Amino acid sequence: MSLAKKILLSWAGILSLFALLALFFEHREFELHTVILIAVMALVGLISVATYVREEVPRNKAIFINFGVFFLFTLHSYLYPFWGKAIFSDSPFASVYFFQYGPNAASYFFMAFAILYVVIDTLFSKFRIYQKYLLTLVIVGGTFTYYYYPILSNPRYLYQTPDILDYKAVSSAIQDLERAGITKPSQEQIAESADLYAWNDGVQVGTLFIDKKIARVKEILPYLEGENYLVLIFKPLFTNVIYMNVLCIVFILLFFGYQYKNDPPQGAYIEKIIFSFLPYCSLEIVHFFGYIKSVEFAEYLQFHSIAVYLSLLNVLLLLVFFSLRLRFITSVTGNFYERELVSDPEHTSRWRDSIDSLIVRHFLNPKTLHGRFLAPRSAKTEA
Repeated sequence: MSLAKKILLSWAGILSLFALLALFFEHREFELHTVILIAVMALVGLISVATYVREEVPRNKAIFINFGVFFLFTLHSYLYPFWGKAIFSDSPFASVYFFQYGPNAASYFFMAFAILYVVIDTLFSKFRIYQKYLLTLVIVGGTFTYYYYPILSNPRYLYQTPDILDYKAVSSAIQDLERAGITKPSQEQIAESADLYAWNDGVQVGTLFIDKKIARVKEILPYLEGENYLVLIFKPLFTNVIYMNVLCIVFILLFFGYQYKNDPPQGAYIEKIIFSFLPYCSLEIVHFFGYIKSVEFAEYLQFHSIAVYLSLLNVLLLLVFFSLRLRFITSVTGNFYERELVSDPEHTSRWRDSIDSLIVRHFLNPKTLHGRFLAPRSAKTEA
């Protein structure tokens, strides 16, 4: 059986398993676009693991097993509709815990780790693999812990933020006024009745003046309608996701800055894989910023749908590059090139694939660039 068939059969088996779970166990409604996105990411993960198995260069094996872990971990999102239904049905916070620790915490930790490891591997190529892992863990783990510590230390932190406490205060004030016979209280009446405080880094530092209280009431009121409060609850979580993606973008730019300045030898398609994460992380920042600014939950859902489709396009691009990498290293030419890159990197030219040739043909002068497979790096400026 060919490698491609093994990967596709494994992929079909995983998806079939989740389909059977959905058939026999109680769950919330699945979103089709999210199901498709996770399925494609799982396929990328299987290809990455297959690449890891067939890689002969240890430093590259580490790169692709990291990506394999990240992409395959996204499969856990298929379990989210079951959480609080078939799984932990007696816990009212089960789905919230799953959402905050899984898709919005661990997933971005694994993504950042996979991306930053490639950058560390390039910047510190002389380091041993365990040293690269340790340095990556310090950077990613330190950043992750700094931003996620409140959630890690207190599972119900999202229900105890200043925004939610103010939400509860405004809601309670409205109920008190309604019991007193004021069915439609004004913002001024709510502000006078509500206990609203000034906050600094989550710490109560004083009471708001009446004009500030009115402004705060006006800000909170839209979240009292329907399920709009959910956007307010998850705001700190979405903010943390933005920070993790900013970290990735900073290191991706560092990677290409180092590539531009020093031009170190790099395995085929690895640069393109890292480059594809630049628009992916940028879109994630835009998406989650939009989530934070959404006041109505229905607006959040619409924005989420658009975000998923845009992310899907980016993941399809990653699927192409991961597939090309696997095909390359399983070919005789690719296997030879990768071994030459390890044994004699200073005299091995950069691999030019069909995408590079397309760019050279349409945007650059082909006469100034090499067309050979292998060439001395010192001869790069020759005609």
